[in-house]
Amino acid sequence: MYSKHERSTRETETAYNLGMTSRRHLLTGALLGAAGLSLAACGGQDSEAGETGAQPLTVVLGWYPTPESGGWFAAREEGLFSDAGLDVTLQPGGPQVSGVQLVAAGRADIGIASAEDVVRSRAQGIPIVALAALYQRNPVGVMVHADQGATGFEDLLERTWMVQTGALGHRWVERATGVTLDTRVYSGSISEFLVDPSLVQQGWPTNEAYTAEQAGVPVEFFSYADAGYNPYNDVVFVSEKTLQDKADILEKFLDAGLNGWGSYLADTAVAERANAAIGAENTELDTGALWYAWDRQREFLVAGDAATAGLGAMSEQRWSDLATAMADLGGLEGDVQATELFTTDLLPQVIPAADLPAAP
Repeated sequence: MYSKHERSTRETETAYNLGMTSRRHLLTGALLGAAGLSLAACGGQDSEAGETGAQPLTVVLGWYPTPESGGWFAAREEGLFSDAGLDVTLQPGGPQVSGVQLVAAGRADIGIASAEDVVRSRAQGIPIVALAALYQRNPVGVMVHADQGATGFEDLLERTWMVQTGALGHRWVERATGVTLDTRVYSGSISEFLVDPSLVQQGWPTNEAYTAEQAGVPVEFFSYADAGYNPYNDVVFVSEKTLQDKADILEKFLDAGLNGWGSYLADTAVAERANAAIGAENTELDTGALWYAWDRQREFLVAGDAATAGLGAMSEQRWSDLATAMADLGGLEGDVQATELFTTDLLPQVIPAADLPAAP
């Protein structure tokens, strides 16, 4: 399992649990306060090829290895990175690791963060640029006990919501409905939710939902995207300097990496090898958790523009809408222009398979 905190009913609650929700909602300012010293020697900006002649690249993942990074592992395990002449290090993230800080300081080449973090960083004058957006439909949302009969957000307005500090999704629901929600801080453990059917629990459908179901609590999950708050998630970003100095190398990375994602989502043999590599690096994950996350995340990855423009697609309108929404919700200090947040110049066109297989 991915246990994060305790092991009782919490034996099913995983490090994955706190991680995949909180890491996507931490404010960039808080991230920048993290030491990030464990990666200080990674040498991400070394522009010299190694002894094999391959170009080294360091990628700081948004969290520990999980299926939410599965496509990058698939590209590594299937040899796509090496075939492109790249020696890619997939460096785990974590609660004390700031990918924004490391990339901006030149200690890593590439980072993974939420679109909200990219917007906040640019507004604070941190020169990072998004290259691709994996989750076209944001999976962050809330879940409730299935036996409560809720069918949408309108059924949840009178309940108590467990939400991450700094999260904006519930604020969007408040503004859209005109209802001030009763909220409490979600610290990473869903043990309270498991025993209190009246609670609304923030989370991801790939981890909190799995944890609940493993504990014998079937749930209904509602993405904030269903309520209209739909920022990109797991955004690939670099510093402006890296983009300027290594555009050709980054283009090779995206081509290999996104093709890895395409295979990971559609080919169970590829997914099995990638999941085995993930499990070897994160021993808190069991096979059931790996396949559950692999399956549940796919609808969020292949949604929207991905079906026609390809995996990683981004648009100026989506970035502009996000910046406006964040400002309106009180989650943004400073001004930012959508055009400075991203570039699609290096994106390959990797169209995901129309028919995706079931999990083994």
